[in-house]
Amino acid sequence: MLFLVLIQKDLLMKATVLAFVVAAMAVISSSSAQAGVVLSNMTITGLFNTSNATKTDVLANYWMAAGFTTGAAALQLDWVSLVGLNNDVGTKTVALYSDNGGQPGSVVATSSGTTVTTKSVYQFNFSGVNLAASSSYWVLPQVGLSWFMAVVNGAPTAQNSSGFTYNGVQVSSNSGSTWGPNAMNHTMGMSASPAAAPVPEPAITSLVCVAGIAFMRRRMKK
Repeated sequence: MLFLVLIQKDLLMKATVLAFVVAAMAVISSSSAQAGVVLSNMTITGLFNTSNATKTDVLANYWMAAGFTTGAAALQLDWVSLVGLNNDVGTKTVALYSDNGGQPGSVVATSSGTTVTTKSVYQFNFSGVNLAASSSYWVLPQVGLSWFMAVVNGAPTAQNSSGFTYNGVQVSSNSGSTWGPNAMNHTMGMSASPAAAPVPEPAITSLVCVAGIAFMRRRMKK
């Protein structure tokens, strides 16, 4: 009877160790992506006014978009910031577009509304918007916003070792039908957090269990 109790305790200990190892691997994997500001020419906070006095108005027929490419990790977009003012009334949004051959493609998501008044730094929040790894996107402010350019024309750069790159500005004079490059760099900050870990496939879960049982059996034979 004592012998059986000792075996059960040994099995329980091995199962506990195995579960701890699997959990640790999941934590390490989920923490590999860096959270925080990933691209900015508004300091590392992404919320500091680095603009000059020059601005560009986003009109019904004149659109502009700032492009970027993500790093090696999939992330979730939290917010986009810019220095701007409101040319009309009400809340404003910015939209995230996919990339289509180096130009804005289709709308991926739109931020929540932010009250924009006089010239200042404004933050536009997103929820549940995934950014695929090593993929390009475009940020488009809503019509009615004025977007200020960065001091000495400085381009946004990667922050917090994100691996993000800035792809410049594209403008359209026909409401997005065609696009062309623009050399000016407007203020922009961007923050993202690690994407939610995917739920393991049943087959993967079964494989881990089988591997754990095989490991324990092998240890018992020693």
